[in-house]
Formats: sequence, structure tokens, C-alpha cells
Amino acid sequence: MLLRLMLVVLVTSMLGCAHRVSTDAVIANEPVTVLPTVKSKQPEAAESQPSKLDAALLYSLLGGEVAGQRGDINMASAFYVEAAKLSKDPEVALRAAQIALYSKDVGAAKSAIDIAVDSGGVSAESHRLALTIYLRSGDIKKSLSQIAMMLEKSDIPQRNALLAIGDIVARHASKNVGIQVVNELVKTYPDEAGIYLVRSKMMSQLKQWDNAEDDATIVTKLDPVWPVGFAQLSLVLESKGETERALSTLKSAGERLKARQLMMGYGQLLAKNERYEAAKVEFLKLVSQEEDYPEANFALGLVYLKLGEAAKAIAVFKDLYAVNGFSSQSAFYLGRIYYFQKVYQDALLWFGRVTKGVQYIDSQATTALIKSEMGDLQGARSILQTLRNEYPENATRFYLLESELLMVGQHNKVLYDLLNEAIKEAPDDLALRYARSIAATDLDEVKVAEKDLLFVLAKDPNNVNALNALGYTLASKTFRFKEARQYLTQALSLRPSDPAILDSMGWLNYREGHYEEALVLLQRAYQGSPEGEIAAHLGEALWMLGRQKEARQLWEEGLKRDSDNKHLIEVLKRLQ
Repeated sequence: MLLRLMLVVLVTSMLGCAHRVSTDAVIANEPVTVLPTVKSKQPEAAESQPSKLDAALLYSLLGGEVAGQRGDINMASAFYVEAAKLSKDPEVALRAAQIALYSKDVGAAKSAIDIAVDSGGVSAESHRLALTIYLRSGDIKKSLSQIAMMLEKSDIPQRNALLAIGDIVARHASKNVGIQVVNELVKTYPDEAGIYLVRSKMMSQLKQWDNAEDDATIVTKLDPVWPVGFAQLSLVLESKGETERALSTLKSAGERLKARQLMMGYGQLLAKNERYEAAKVEFLKLVSQEEDYPEANFALGLVYLKLGEAAKAIAVFKDLYAVNGFSSQSAFYLGRIYYFQKVYQDALLWFGRVTKGVQYIDSQATTALIKSEMGDLQGARSILQTLRNEYPENATRFYLLESELLMVGQHNKVLYDLLNEAIKEAPDDLALRYARSIAATDLDEVKVAEKDLLFVLAKDPNNVNALNALGYTLASKTFRFKEARQYLTQALSLRPSDPAILDSMGWLNYREGHYEEALVLLQRAYQGSPEGEIAAHLGEALWMLGRQKEARQLWEEGLKRDSDNKHLIEVLKRLQ
């Protein structure tokens, strides 16, 4: 195949019309195939031997082709840039510039694009490539020259062209170069609102909020009927922390211009600031004014959810499910509503209609939770295992969720084995290490638990959960009470009122035989969180102080709330 290509090349004239790729693809750094194509018009037969220049050019072009076929873009770039210099052919130069830009050799790209520009053979499409290269190289003068030619050749309104050019400048120029280019454009087009909008957005990216506000204000004055200017001004004001001014800007301009973009923005900003009743009023207005405005209906459904009006939210999302572009999102929220209502079959139905996209993972993870709660633990685990295979970058999240399901079901050995598998894949993940320490403690694998918790603390010395877990493990599973107290004291210094840490310290005092001190701490812990394990510990302290009746009453009340609590069940078996 390559030999035939070489033979064809030998009988063509300049070889200069290298196959073009989209400049957008090159700028986005998408893969480039270096493959010259042959002009349809065949040259007249040569009557003389090729010159040295022809031979050097042929060598450079073939070298570029071979390097490209091998995937060596840097070498391909070097060969093509040399070919451009030898041939002065604008199409070869453009191709060289594309390849050099893809290989991130801006200097070489500039050398090649200069040849194309100087030849006058740059097409309207290629001006964008030239502008990108000049911006990246910091050549302001040539950037402005390209912009002028782009505007001259543009067949779209000047404002739209300036906005498109502003986007190129914002994405490809350094901060200083971008500002200088846009400032020059402002001088050239002082009455065009679009270029001030470009500069306002640029200043926003640089977090120069006052300058961004000044430019956005100019936009609204130059063109008081252009909604985009008011939308930008409100964004800047919100970023400055001036929410009331942002709301006022959207409200007044939206009402005056009858612009749904601004009215929608006003409602969204109200919702963002948790003014849900006011937001509901705005979205209802939009829905009543425009029959076909699914975005407003969707926003209304979300506000209904925030207000706890589930029935109204269900009605909105069911209607939207039939609207193209909103089916998957609507199904997701319907699934969530039914899940929280514990209407599991309906939840599974709607989650099953969520297509792959932003909410697919959450819908599948919640489906796993539902199956677990319905008693189908194996089905739940199967879903999570599939998610791990499909989304390996999120594997830790799915391992942890599966671990939680196994922990709730008290499948301690299976849990421990799963976490061993997870840690082999991600040995430095602190969440997995912490989870395995809990599983190891339940299996009396104290050394493993301690090793994992010390690993976490070596990376994160103030990790309160790890400090508490290590202190509690040493207090309950060993007689290393002094070390346990050090960890728990540090944990309490970081979270003095945390019921879990108070319980751990109380249990340490109990184990040391300081029952009065234990009682005080455990009572505080129970007041903060009257859950089963704390109730079991508090009851034991009461029992040792001769208050057996109170202890039994406490345990019985705990079992009424949590009949499967292993700590309460164990202590009642042991002491009754």
C-alpha cells in the first residue's frame, strides 16, 4: 500500500495539496492522519529530470507520510514544515501548520502558517487556524490582522462574528495577549455591544469582577433590548455576592423585554438561593405564558420537590417524560420520588428507564439499594459489580456502596474479602482502608484494623473517624488503654460533642473500671444519638453501678426501636 502511494506521488506535480482535516479537529488536538492525496488534475509529462529541490521536497513529504503512518506526529511535523519551506505552497504550509499545532510545536506551526498567509492562499476556514496559532504564539499584530480578514470575509452579522472570534481569543490566548487583543477590538468597534460582552466574559474568567461589571453595564446601555447583556450583568453581580442586584437586574429587564431567557434566569436564581415559593410563582408564570417550554416545566418540577409537593412533581415529570430530551431526567426524578416514598416497584420501573448519561450511575446505584432493601442482596451486588466493570474510574464508589450493603446485612466475612479485593486495586484509597478496618474489627482481625487505621492517619493525621475507630478498637479489643485514650482525646479535641466519640471515650472508661466517669460520657452520647450500640454501653455502665432496672428498661426501649441491633441482643443474652 505504501509503495503504491510513493509511485503515485512521483508522477504528480508539487504534491502540495496535502489532505486537509478540519481545523476544528486540529485545534481540539484530535488525532490527525497524515495522508497526502493526489490532485485530480494530472500534470503534463515532465521533459527533464527532477531538480534537487524536487528531490528534497519529495523526501520531506514522504518522510512526513511515513512518520505519520508510524504515529510519530513530532517527526511528521518536522518533515511537513520543511516541505512547506521548500515548496512555499499554501496547502502544504496549511497542512504543516495543522500537524505542528497538533504536536504542540507552536513555533513550527507559526513558521508554516506564515508561509500560507504570505502566499495569500489562506481560505476563509483557514483564517481560524491562523488566528489560533498567532494567539498561542503571542503575536498580537498578526492576530489582529487575521481577525480583520475574518470579519471582512464573514457572511454573518458583525456582532455574531465578533462573539465567535472572542470565543477563540478566550480559549487560545494567554491572559495578557487575550486582554490586549480584545482591548484593540474595543478601540476599533467602540459602539458594538458584542465586543464589550466578550471582554466582560474574559474579565469574569480572570475574576476581575468590577471590570466585568463595567463592561456588562456598557453592553446594556449600547443595546438595551439585547437580553444577553442583562444575563451577563446578573451573572457578574451574583459572582460578586450581590445577589439582590442580580435578581433585580433579571426581574426588571425580563419584565420589560418579555424575554423568557431572563425570566427563567430570575426563577433559577431564586431557587438557587432557596426562595422556592417565589421561584415557583415565576416558573408557573412561564408555563402559563408558553405552552411549549419544557425547561420551565422541568424547573417547576424540581421546585415542587424542594417544597415537598411530591404529587405535583410527579405530575410534571410524567408529562415531561414524553418530551424529547427530558425523558431520562424525568424518569430519574420519578424514580427518586418513589424511592423515598418506599414505593419500590414504581421506583425500579422509572429507574429502569434512565438512559446512560449524567444520572445513569446514580439511578443504578439506587436500584441496587432498593434491591437490597427488598431482600435481593445478590441482585444488588450484581448491579454494583456491573457498574464497576462499566465505569472503572468510579470503582471505589461502588465497592464502598456494596460494602455498606454487606455491613447492614452483617455479612462480615464476605465484606472483608470484598474490601481485600478493592484494596488490591486501589491500595492508597483511604476510604477503602477505613472500611476494611471496620470489617476487620468485627472479625477480631485487630492487627489488620490497626494497620489500616494507622495508614489513614499517616496520610491524614486529623481524620476524626480514623482516630475514633482506632481508639475504640484498642479500648474494646485490647488492653492498650493508654494508647486508646491518646487517640480518643485527639478526636474529642476536634469534635467535642460528637456522640460516637463520646461513646468511645465512655466505653474506654468503662473498660478501665471508671464507671461513674463512663456513665457521664455515655449519657451525653445517648442524648445526642439514642442508637443501639450507645444504649448497650450506657446500660452496661448502669448495670455495674447497681442500677439494673434502669439498664433493662433502657435495653428494652432500644430493642423496640431497633429489634435487630446486635449490640443490644448480645448484652441482653449475657446479663439476663
